[in-house]
Amino acid sequence: MAGLSDVLGEGGGLEAPGLGDAIGGGTNKELMAEARMVLSGNWGMAVLGYFLYIALTMSFSVFVMGSTFFVAAVAGLNGGSVESAGNAIGQVSNIVQFLIAGALAVGFCSFFLGIAQDAEARLERLFTGFCRFWKSFAVYFFYTLFICLWMLLLIIPGIIASFRYAMAFFIIADDEDCGPLEAIGRSKEMMAGNKWKFFCLHWRFLGWGILCAILPIGFLWLVPYMQTSFAKFYEDVK
Repeated sequence: MAGLSDVLGEGGGLEAPGLGDAIGGGTNKELMAEARMVLSGNWGMAVLGYFLYIALTMSFSVFVMGSTFFVAAVAGLNGGSVESAGNAIGQVSNIVQFLIAGALAVGFCSFFLGIAQDAEARLERLFTGFCRFWKSFAVYFFYTLFICLWMLLLIIPGIIASFRYAMAFFIIADDEDCGPLEAIGRSKEMMAGNKWKFFCLHWRFLGWGILCAILPIGFLWLVPYMQTSFAKFYEDVK
């Protein structure tokens, strides 16, 4: 299992995470072309999967809003403090959101990794993170913690660190036997020399993102395209 110093530094120390030169096999243009190829015939399911992911995320928010309204109403009827009740529900909701964020992220990666690997969209893969709940939570916890630690230095090292550990969710989705810190460590190894390439892959979608900001419905197609491209990137560097 990877140690703390292993996952924080490129070697064993705490040196700032550099970008380096790309060492993955395929170019970003080729990875995007491969993504479009596997999405061919799967666009409907890919869009549906993304829509269900949004629904899962929003359903929790709606539940929290409903619970807050109900508790506040009961507190008001019983002479209690409506504001205190609302604040308490808000704090609980923040904790629960943090707990399930990892499971949602792993499930999201698992769904598009299935498309990238097998050209097959299986909706049940959206729940992979909940089947590996504590691993998903732990990898999200360490991912957030290490990025925050780098952010204490400067914003740029924190951003670079987010690219360094970005493959951890794909690793947990792809390997059920992998532990959280091991996934973080393996992501660091995969991204050594590939962080700039991954940044450039994001940059290639900027124009599409601007268009989708004007016509937001376009995100239903852009996000699956992006996430499948990221899954292809993972397959390329693993």
